[in-house]
Amino acid sequence: MERVYFDHCRSTFVDKRVIEEMNIWMTEKYWAPAPFTSTGTEIQEAIEEAQAVWASFFGGKPDEVQFAPSEVVASNITIRGVVESYWKKHDTMPHIITTEIEAGSTVLSVLRKLEKGKLAEVTYLKVDENGLVSPDDVKNAIKDNTAMVVMADVNFMVGTVQDVTAIGKAIKEKKEDVMFVIDATRSLGRTPRWKYADFADVVYTDAHRIHGPKGSSVLWIKGGASISPIIWGSVTYFKITQEKPNVPVIRGGMKALQILLEDYEGKYEKMKNLQKMLFDGMLERIPEVQINGPWPKYRSPSNVCVTFKYIEGEAVQMYFDMNGITVDTGSACANPFLQANHVILALYNDYARAHGSIRLILSWYNTEEDVNRFLDVAPEVVKTLRRISPVAPEIYKK
Repeated sequence: MERVYFDHCRSTFVDKRVIEEMNIWMTEKYWAPAPFTSTGTEIQEAIEEAQAVWASFFGGKPDEVQFAPSEVVASNITIRGVVESYWKKHDTMPHIITTEIEAGSTVLSVLRKLEKGKLAEVTYLKVDENGLVSPDDVKNAIKDNTAMVVMADVNFMVGTVQDVTAIGKAIKEKKEDVMFVIDATRSLGRTPRWKYADFADVVYTDAHRIHGPKGSSVLWIKGGASISPIIWGSVTYFKITQEKPNVPVIRGGMKALQILLEDYEGKYEKMKNLQKMLFDGMLERIPEVQINGPWPKYRSPSNVCVTFKYIEGEAVQMYFDMNGITVDTGSACANPFLQANHVILALYNDYARAHGSIRLILSWYNTEEDVNRFLDVAPEVVKTLRRISPVAPEIYKK
């Protein structure tokens, strides 16, 4: 039986049309961009076309788009580049505002290292039980030395969609030169269509979560935004990323975005319907299910995050895996540092809930058959694990 995959937050399969596009630039037109030759000029034009496609999506200009090999690199380039630029201009420590539920492997990791090195002061704003941060809280946290507000528009764990349009407006009302940086790595195809250029200064995202290739991160920097390059080298095709253009990957990411945009609303609605089937099905068939994050409002249509009370998330994950279904967990045992998921702790201050959480991230390529197979397996998985759980009530031991 074919495996059902619900972990599209980590990665997605590469669409065949993307592979076809990439193959052209690996086998037929494998040249490097360069002036004065027809081959080099054709590659330059291919890159510029990709920049134009992404710029149209962001609402910006083609020359504002650059490419990076990963979201980790993109977040470092952005955050550290803003900090370095601020130090150069003001010769004093910059202040950064973020939320307590950002991605630990990128935004929070970079910010904590900056704090430790006494290179930046950071305010971590609290969120409500839906994972939402108040635009007023952001506005009130801005100080004279605030250089940047950085946050995700869609939370990686519970799918909260922040009101970034209102947050962006609040920032500029308080202090025009504060940069609004958005981590959009979990939001392509998973928010209503909006034009980032209307409320943001910098956005970074990647195409490998929309069925593009790995290594296809994209960085949009609004003209005039002050970011110093933190990577030094002799290759300067892109001024900030300093990246030698990986043309097959750049074209593959472009193609993935074009495919997404062919029927953006249709893909969005399909995920929304599958998401409702999953939530309704679990609540109907399994007792004591806790929905983590907002529902039904304020949630990305691809995100399903729940806790089955009295059992550990990693055990649920393994049992589903044995049944040919891939899900993810926020449980400590799935974390190499044995830490409970910080997002769910921030929302509920409940370690049992955090340890017992599982997360399903949908793609528009998932089907009702995938959902029904999950719902057929889930009640027995939960029943089996509660029967052997040392903390489950006696009613579940029978």
